[in-house]
Amino acid sequence: MEALLQDLRYAVRTLLKSPGFAAIAVVCIAIGIGANTAIFSVVNAILLRPFPYADPDRILGVNEVQPKNKITKGGFSDLDFRDLREQAASFSEVAASTNRSLTFSGEGEPERVQGASISWNLFQLLGVKPALGRPFQPDEDRAGAPGAVLLSHELWMRRFNGDPSIVGKTILVNAAAHTVAGVMPPGFRYPENQLAWTPLEPFVHDYSRSERNLAVLGRLKPGVSVEQARAEVKAAVERIAAQYPSSHTGWSGDVLALHEEAAGDKLHLILVSMLGAVICVLLIACSNVANLLLARATVRQREVAVRAAFGAGRPRLLRQFLTESVLIGLLGGLVGLAFSYWGIRWIEISIPADNPLPFWMKFTIDGTVLLYTFGISLVTGLLFGIAPALQALKTDLHETLKEGGRGAGGSLRRNRLRSALVVAQVALSLALLVSASLFVRSFLKIQGDGGGLRTDHVMTMRIYLPAGRYEKDEEMSRRVEDVVRRLETLPDVEAASASNNIPLSGGGGDGRIAVEGKSFPRGEEPDIFWTGVSPHFLQAIGLKPVQGRNFTDAEGTSRSHVALINQKLASLIWPKQDPVGRRFQLLD
Repeated sequence: MEALLQDLRYAVRTLLKSPGFAAIAVVCIAIGIGANTAIFSVVNAILLRPFPYADPDRILGVNEVQPKNKITKGGFSDLDFRDLREQAASFSEVAASTNRSLTFSGEGEPERVQGASISWNLFQLLGVKPALGRPFQPDEDRAGAPGAVLLSHELWMRRFNGDPSIVGKTILVNAAAHTVAGVMPPGFRYPENQLAWTPLEPFVHDYSRSERNLAVLGRLKPGVSVEQARAEVKAAVERIAAQYPSSHTGWSGDVLALHEEAAGDKLHLILVSMLGAVICVLLIACSNVANLLLARATVRQREVAVRAAFGAGRPRLLRQFLTESVLIGLLGGLVGLAFSYWGIRWIEISIPADNPLPFWMKFTIDGTVLLYTFGISLVTGLLFGIAPALQALKTDLHETLKEGGRGAGGSLRRNRLRSALVVAQVALSLALLVSASLFVRSFLKIQGDGGGLRTDHVMTMRIYLPAGRYEKDEEMSRRVEDVVRRLETLPDVEAASASNNIPLSGGGGDGRIAVEGKSFPRGEEPDIFWTGVSPHFLQAIGLKPVQGRNFTDAEGTSRSHVALINQKLASLIWPKQDPVGRRFQLLD
């Protein structure tokens, strides 16, 4: 320790004697480390940091999967969920949820919030208790039960002024009376940014077995492995598939850890690519500083020779050089933390306000990020310092101490090393430049063509109609049609249309189809994604049919048996044939 402190004091004095060199080296390394820390904070938030639940490693996402159609994270229908809950012996709790829109009315202006319907035991599975009141009870999670609601802390404070007597009161949710059961802890917004929750069964009890809209979680029992649970879920779903072949042929089951459930393979790949890119930036910075150290070693040749003449061995000199380089790396890491803070803020500002991060995903500099920063600072210092240090120790002592001796052999070796570092730097820079240009080109292409849709003069809005206020679907349809007609009468509106799916967003439906004149094995019929639209939809998004015609106004406002399909479906079902006038039927 005494020798280390001595080396450290000498390194500080040496750097203070060359403040210009020290500043350039530290800032160069700080840029690379700052970029790494900022991106790693994102990786940490999404893939590494534990979820804010009790013992989250024991919680698994449970999915129905269909390998043939590459469906790896399918939801459960309510009926399948009930069957799984009865059969799953590997889990102490199995719970489900589905997102829904909730409108609070009554006192004050109506307010729509993102909400969810959950099984009564979901928060018990997560190990999260209400901060006020109680969780749902089993008798509230059944068809026909009186309405109940749990409020987020944010909604409670904003809409109900933090009234502590809110528990037990009756409020209007989607135009129906609901009793407030409790208020959740501050910051809790499961599963992502939901602000209120209602019981599941009153909402989904009449859904068919093919409507897979439930996200299911399971908490492993003590001593049960993930592989045991996976095998059990697989067997349970395949038993359901054998019992209901018309809707379940080819379906199986699987489980995933929470981070895999939330991120998915594509996001993993994006994050790893981003981290790889900033590591390349750091390597370029290391190459720059190594070149600076090589140039500086030329000036310090005589110092090395004198110290060696007074008995300093090569290990001692090597340790001194590495102490200086590691000190530069650690100082760069310290300054890089400041850079990373601004980088993280920039990333957060870049996230659209209408699509915020999930409540559990926070880009912060926590202990894990600090440890990572310290580690890369230490490794970086060794990386850019080891080659120049070894090169400096190859100085010819006798030649250097002679008056006019300049150590030509050493200079040649330094030139070779410097050339190798330059080659590596250029190669890394070229790789980064090519990657960045591809990213920019893809981004500009997406921005320019809008994914094939006209977007420059198109605006969207969402309409939420509480089911409790409309007795029949036809009444809701007429209300939407009335809104669309009013919009089209506005002087600056060229075309308006309604749809259950905003392009490039969520919505729509899916299901298998029967095709007239073609036969498919039962359960292996083509599976399509469909969107319901009102008249003038293609005009509103700036498209025209390449074959056939558009919908008429009469067809678009009634249950007409007509459809527009895309070229992919046409080539799949009727290859090298004219699809116009042919018939298919949606099975489920």
